[in-house]
Amino acid sequence: MEKKIIAIVAIFAAGTILFASDYIFEIGEPLPGRGSSISLPSFSLPFLKILPANDAVVNAEAWIVFETYLEFARTHNLDGVKSLSYQISAACQDLARESECLTLMDSVYAFGSTLKKEDFNHVYYDNRQVILSTDAPAVAILYFTRDEKGVLKMLGLRFCFEDENAPGSCARNMTKNDTDGNGWWDSTESLFTHN
Repeated sequence: MEKKIIAIVAIFAAGTILFASDYIFEIGEPLPGRGSSISLPSFSLPFLKILPANDAVVNAEAWIVFETYLEFARTHNLDGVKSLSYQISAACQDLARESECLTLMDSVYAFGSTLKKEDFNHVYYDNRQVILSTDAPAVAILYFTRDEKGVLKMLGLRFCFEDENAPGSCARNMTKNDTDGNGWWDSTESLFTHN
């Protein structure tokens, strides 16, 4: 039964990535220590409290959310994407911009479907956020948030092209800073569209 619940949660989570920003696939000049980023959308799930026991459990839970989110994007299931997203792009909130929203979903799926679970071998988490990342030099980073009930939501996807030994590396500093002391790591908070 727990496996079925985890599978359901994962399916819903994959849709979140697509709709967080109008610029979801814009890769510009990286900010110092941050790399390039793609923001992703968000939505709500029914309460299913899953208490992570270790890195492997958290990684599996987050990956299920990501895969589910991608499937919702592939099938243009906007309600599904919203249910797994921390935030949603303006294009997907406006019925008049439906074609733009569908294009965003297609882009998210095309881009996200190339990622492989086995490459995300680094897991960072606390009670508010989860980050999965790959090894350098081309680092892919998946960001998730947890709502007040512990349910994971997709937040975003960021890429950093860097030397893993660089002191200001986004891969090394993902969880070290919470400048404003509000409980969100700076790297997570940088993806919020409502800072």
